[in-house]
Amino acid sequence: MTRPDRDVMLCRDCCCGDPGKHPTTDHRAQQDALLACAGTTRAGERVRVRVVDCLGQCDRSNVVLVRDFTRGRRPVDTWLGDVHDEDLTWRVAGWAERGGELPEDLAAHRFAPFVPGRG
Repeated sequence: MTRPDRDVMLCRDCCCGDPGKHPTTDHRAQQDALLACAGTTRAGERVRVRVVDCLGQCDRSNVVLVRDFTRGRRPVDTWLGDVHDEDLTWRVAGWAERGGELPEDLAAHRFAPFVPGRG
């Protein structure tokens, strides 16, 4: 696949996807829901979904990073944290498919990532 229009990364490692930390979250269903939005959208845009190792934002698990390549040379990263319930997961997947500005109902989950060494 050439560079996608949007690249969705679902963190799965030490904290994200951990049933011990988030026992009420159906982690498999969450992963399946996000993987379902991969491919070519009706608008002809390409969405890639990847399950990745730790994104280093464990205090906000479960974390989803959406990189939008449609807005210029550099991607626009949107970090979403505390993604636990099924409805929220489907809203994230729907937005990843549609693209555009982050919907207001997802804004409360947006966060600036912690980068060690930056203060």
